[in-house]
Amino acid sequence: MTKKPRYKKIAAAFSVLLISSVLSACPNEGPPLENSGIGIGKFDPPVTITTVGCMNNTILFLNNENLTDNIHTRWAKDELGINLAYKWVTTTDQCNNKIRLYLATNDKLPDVIKIANNSSDDQLIADLVDSGKLLDIREAFDRYASDKLKAIFKRDPSYWYQVNKDGLLYGFPILEREHQNEPVLWVRQDWLDQLHMEAPRNFDELEKVMEAMYNTDFGQGLHNPPLSISLKEGPVQWRSDASWLFGAYGVIPTFWNKWRGEKLEYGSIQPEVKTALARLQSWFKKGYISPNSALIVPSKADEDFRQGKAGIIAGPVFTATSTIRSSTGLLKNEPLAVVKPYPIPAGPTGKVGKRDSRVPNGALLVSKDFKHLDALFLYLNKIYEYSDPEWGSKYENGWKEGYDYVIKDGKVSRNPADNPAGFRVNINSYFLTTGQPIDPLLEFNARLKFYEGGMPTTPLEEQIYINSADLTKKEPSTNLEWMATKIIKDQKAASIRNLFLGSQTETMRQKWEALSNLERDTFLRIIYNKDSVNEFDNFVTRWKEMGGDQITQEVNDWYRSVSSK
Repeated sequence: MTKKPRYKKIAAAFSVLLISSVLSACPNEGPPLENSGIGIGKFDPPVTITTVGCMNNTILFLNNENLTDNIHTRWAKDELGINLAYKWVTTTDQCNNKIRLYLATNDKLPDVIKIANNSSDDQLIADLVDSGKLLDIREAFDRYASDKLKAIFKRDPSYWYQVNKDGLLYGFPILEREHQNEPVLWVRQDWLDQLHMEAPRNFDELEKVMEAMYNTDFGQGLHNPPLSISLKEGPVQWRSDASWLFGAYGVIPTFWNKWRGEKLEYGSIQPEVKTALARLQSWFKKGYISPNSALIVPSKADEDFRQGKAGIIAGPVFTATSTIRSSTGLLKNEPLAVVKPYPIPAGPTGKVGKRDSRVPNGALLVSKDFKHLDALFLYLNKIYEYSDPEWGSKYENGWKEGYDYVIKDGKVSRNPADNPAGFRVNINSYFLTTGQPIDPLLEFNARLKFYEGGMPTTPLEEQIYINSADLTKKEPSTNLEWMATKIIKDQKAASIRNLFLGSQTETMRQKWEALSNLERDTFLRIIYNKDSVNEFDNFVTRWKEMGGDQITQEVNDWYRSVSSK
């Protein structure tokens, strides 16, 4: 039996303490809720929530609507008694700069600001949290959040890390889908059949399969690199992922985790990485990895697989659609191709490891001057409820006929081509959350249910079911997305999280770019056989001397601050 890695025990020591203390059931202070706006379900007179708007070209409107006046703003006013008022609207690329002006002046913040998730946004969240301009929403969450919200947001303490400072919660987390970027191994099953080989269960078998594919002409000539991976932006990617090649040795580069004890350490400097790099160097010399792996961005890194040159790729569940069945996918080029998902292979000691997906994706930050947290939570309660409605709800088909769905031949259609406007309106993009507010595990659990032969029991599950290929519904175990979901569930113990979810530390802001460039150059030179694998030891020494040790201390200071309150 494979021994479970130590880092999988990280949650046991503190999750119960953190959830109970950070989101403890506070006393119901204040007036009774029964006769209040949130108790009744509508504020009269209406309450105003001010915010700001960040526009991009994917946000579409009907009927001369705009972000400040549309089907959703009218719904909030008519249904909830809440006026959503925009201080200003600008393009996404200008949004952070305008928000930062509030930090440079004494102007009051809008009541609610949505900050997304990337390195610059993480820093903006941290700066706003440190500014003294935000409000702790902890007691309001306990008092006003619905049972549905509490069930979701008390599930995992890390959901709150970005907005947690000294045990105070300065915003409401925006969550992505669980497991959405975790990889499985997608393999050309028709090639395996032609070779009379089984899917690889470990690295030794993987090498034999790659050798056979490399030396066989499947219509594109001999000696095509069989493994499609992306290295241009590092080994951990959402497409053509290479994290599993390191995870098989027990670590994930670029991830901070408890690799050897109770402190967070940087994955890229762990000694196991050296062994993994040696293996990748060997595969490159044998022709199994393309020289272009370091040149292609992740969004295009599956091109060799699409074109029928590579036969193995690691990618998430949606690989079945984006890489295989899309209009530019493999089946468009090779209609008779057969691909199946398989578990990530084990390394030399039987260990399996791969990247986990980050769930927190920004936050709704709340101004300290905001007086109506009850109204905000009524709004959040309702958009979460109606985004996953019960049968019989007036929202069971969607938010508004003619916008996000139409009735065609007596049936609900969400096909943009059936909408008279020629496109389907994503009303979720008008929300304060700027996206669909659902339980992060809902889609994952629905696909598992379908794989096991279950049927939809809610309108949202039915939407997920309808979007699946018709032929596979008769035999659920052949549905590629459902198969991949089951594999991810079965390999749950192999998923490794990045536990550092904060903004760049002080030393990171000064030195991380240089350290990242050093790491990238060292890894690529080793893999491409430009340097000996022993150069890794020099990299580790330099990384520590160039600020890595100080960064490690700062990362652990941050982790203690969010995980021990």
